[in-house]
Amino acid sequence: MIVAVLGAGKIGEAVARAVAKSPKVSLVIVTKRNISTIRRPLPKKIQASGDNSVAAQRADIVIVAVKAADAKHVLDEISGHTRGKLVISFMAAISLARLERHLPGARVVRAMTNMAAMVGEAATAYATGPNLTTEDKETVNFVLGRLGESLELPESQLDAVTALSGSGPAYIAILIDALVTAGLKVGLPRDTAFKLATQTLVGTSRLLRETGMGVTELRDAVTTPAGTTIAGIYELEKGAFRTSVINAVEAATQAAEKVGKKFEAEQ
Repeated sequence: MIVAVLGAGKIGEAVARAVAKSPKVSLVIVTKRNISTIRRPLPKKIQASGDNSVAAQRADIVIVAVKAADAKHVLDEISGHTRGKLVISFMAAISLARLERHLPGARVVRAMTNMAAMVGEAATAYATGPNLTTEDKETVNFVLGRLGESLELPESQLDAVTALSGSGPAYIAILIDALVTAGLKVGLPRDTAFKLATQTLVGTSRLLRETGMGVTELRDAVTTPAGTTIAGIYELEKGAFRTSVINAVEAATQAAEKVGKKFEAEQ
């Protein structure tokens, strides 16, 4: 199986490196305008190229990971080389309908992942076009499974996914930064505060996922009357912490919808 990954940004490169580890894949062709900027060394299975059309022509599966602003240019370049092929798009705001218009005869999938793909821990949601075969769906699960966890959703929910998990690492980074700064304020060394904050987030996530414990149950288990945790929670509630997070995701969803409408209007 030959896979083309068009766009060697952080997500594209992560996808290329993850897919190349599989024995099912014989070659990954990854493209970038300036291939000298691709992180080295490259695994033996990965070949760098500056030509999207040649990469798409040679590939069995085409993965498009360029910025949405470059969509028209890249889709026009490859449209003659994707008929009968599976195309997985990681471009935000580019709809399945638009992919189908630009890539006649291709079987298309629209996916939204996040930066954690770089370490194989991404949360990826995807929506499929109407013509995917059972084999195609297995291939999609194989590719996205190399990045972390994935789930299929209606396309109408992908803007919300973009806001929640696509943008989510930025929200989490802000939370970690706040916890580290708080650690400094109460006397912890920076590296100690960072290790404690990041491991607490990792550990809490695993605890919730692997035990089936609910978030309210976990909160109540940690919170004792007149204790330290309730004192901290009280300050979070005074600062409208949960409301701010909800508002952030809602605002990001609305922004994603506007971007999608803008790109569709340009067509």
